[in-house]
Amino acid sequence: MIRLAALILTLALAGCAAPESPTNYRGWERPVLVRGDGIEAVVIPSIGRIMDIRRPGEKEGVLWQNPVLHGEAVRPEAESWTNFGGDKTWPAPESRWMKNAAGKWMPPKVFDQSRLTARLTAEGLLLESPVDALSGVRFTRLIRPAGHHTLAVTTTYAKVQGDPIEIAVWVVTQLAEPRVVATTANTQGNPVNLGFGKVKGVEIEKGVVFWKRFPDVCAKLGTTGQALAWVGDRHTLLITSVPGEPTGVFAGEGNRAEIYVNPDPLPYVELETLGHLRTLRVGESTACTNFYRLDDARADEAPKAAARRLLDSAR
Repeated sequence: MIRLAALILTLALAGCAAPESPTNYRGWERPVLVRGDGIEAVVIPSIGRIMDIRRPGEKEGVLWQNPVLHGEAVRPEAESWTNFGGDKTWPAPESRWMKNAAGKWMPPKVFDQSRLTARLTAEGLLLESPVDALSGVRFTRLIRPAGHHTLAVTTTYAKVQGDPIEIAVWVVTQLAEPRVVATTANTQGNPVNLGFGKVKGVEIEKGVVFWKRFPDVCAKLGTTGQALAWVGDRHTLLITSVPGEPTGVFAGEGNRAEIYVNPDPLPYVELETLGHLRTLRVGESTACTNFYRLDDARADEAPKAAARRLLDSAR
């Protein structure tokens, strides 16, 4: 049996004004806490997400949550996207599912609006989805401690039914308002690949792309970088992506790392990682592991200097 007391505990943290409860986190029942050395993730299997990454004992971490949806259930039949926040996985390429029957942008409901089963394994907490009818894929997410201030999340897509499909692992992490977000620039061609929207305020300095959120901007950019950095007032977060296969074309039009900034009234950014695009047949799978390293912000360090230091540490 795993080291239950030190590794994974079933508990929850209620809102700031309420006492902590072992059975409820901000209205969601049966939360699970995955704890490592100086870091913990709050996982809500009932909505299929990691809802926060923080220091042990903290009430607020670095992930963005939609406060109006605390305690709400998934909405697989909704005609518009229910944006809970947190960290989740969607299949790439996005072009295969961008719109639902009503013509609105909508991630596949199994990936975005499904209750996941959760069980403890010898390695960590394993989340498992139902089978997605569109792709014939079931996904799992293994969440485990991975060293000092670090958690690892391995996301695996397994083809279990239907015709072969070209697919890649895409992980979307929504984070609170940053002082700066950053990734490494492309080494060939344009330093960044513009995704969509009114991209403004991007700074590129010595191979690093710096950006921040603007109240009126809904936009995305991407690069071939393997790591993304978020710098806030109290914490920093480094996300490093390691594909399960050694070679291949990345799914986001060649992007391996993407940054999305959201306008008011929802003040969040997304750090997104993409795995290799693969054609899966029944019995085959593809995977990608993200490492999340949470540190305290240094009071005497400028935001861009902190972001550069984080990215340098991932090389």
